[in-house]
Amino acid sequence: MRHFLFFFISGAIAMAQSPVAGAKNVFLTPMPGGLEQYLALHLTQDNVLQVVTKSAKADVVFTDQIGEDLEKTLSELDSKAPAVNSGKAGEVVFARPNMRPLSRAKGTVFLVDRVTGDVVWSTLEQPKSTSIADLDGAAKRIVEKLAKARSTK
Repeated sequence: MRHFLFFFISGAIAMAQSPVAGAKNVFLTPMPGGLEQYLALHLTQDNVLQVVTKSAKADVVFTDQIGEDLEKTLSELDSKAPAVNSGKAGEVVFARPNMRPLSRAKGTVFLVDRVTGDVVWSTLEQPKSTSIADLDGAAKRIVEKLAKARSTK
């Protein structure tokens, strides 16, 4: 009976494990001031998540925007090809550059499940400025909060 109870509780805990704790690979979308570069640095230095450069390989996506803007960004990244031949001899057509929205909520970052689109974790951490020290400090605090959330779930 004790063995059955142990396995039942272990299974319930495994099923209840949050997507934050289960995620391994993260893709970072472009963020103001290049914050994604500092997040990548701290995520890998602290062994919190593996940063991937192809969004299709990611379990979760780190972004500062959600909704239609995120869906559009991800679909553009997934379908992006460096160059496409138009069919005419010698002519190469390049992919159109994407424009970032002019307004965003400042300081919010979200971890979004790549498959479901659900926000599995979020925080508010606004850098004081776009200086290297401020962006690095904000990224470090964001990653520390995420690491704490992953270890407590």
